[in-house]
Amino acid sequence: MMRALSFLFLFSFLICTVYSRIVDKRKCPEVRAVPHFDLSQMLGDWFVVEYYASAEEALSYSCMRAVFTEDDHVRAEDGSIEWTPGVTMNFTYRFADDPIGENLLGNITWKVDLNEPAHWTHSEITYDGIYNTYVLDTEYKTWMLLLHCAEQSEGARYLSAFVLSRKTTLPKNVMAYLRDKLPRYDVDIKYVFPISHEDCSDKPAKSDFSPILVEVGSKTPKRPGVSYNVAFGH
Repeated sequence: MMRALSFLFLFSFLICTVYSRIVDKRKCPEVRAVPHFDLSQMLGDWFVVEYYASAEEALSYSCMRAVFTEDDHVRAEDGSIEWTPGVTMNFTYRFADDPIGENLLGNITWKVDLNEPAHWTHSEITYDGIYNTYVLDTEYKTWMLLLHCAEQSEGARYLSAFVLSRKTTLPKNVMAYLRDKLPRYDVDIKYVFPISHEDCSDKPAKSDFSPILVEVGSKTPKRPGVSYNVAFGH
């Protein structure tokens, strides 16, 4: 009887532990980045073939690409330069529902601890100290899986993930393998969206820091000051 009660208590404890981890959206999940990571091999051009962001479940993107380069310095919050190993991601993308098809660009630079090169950190005023990025898995020549997480002083954490490929698509078995890893880190698979790379003709990329508005009852993003009265076929 005592053994049965002990088992029941242990089972209840495990259920409560798992449940509390899932429902606590304020804290970043515990992550073990890929071991024996070689930063130099993952540098270069990548296509983002699937994307997840906890704060952007209503928006969809297309033509999202990323270029990773190594750096020897990182800019601090106060604008000063810290001479330390770093990695920069320059990325371009479009809003899938944007009738203009305008390319936008952005970048982020992380600090890299060479003792743990698959875990990158970035300081940002918006977040509570550190924006963490982890290389969950990669084989360098074909695919890579990134997870980003940052905690805020108030409200939910920001959690996002990139499935990256050296080509515009990945085989179904590889996609299944990578998708299987994401729920372990609280990523909701039903909000992991594919990124189309069709009709991505080259256009000058433009930095755009204006707010993006999504009207109630609509999933179409709009930027203030841009006319969307486009008459197709005329």
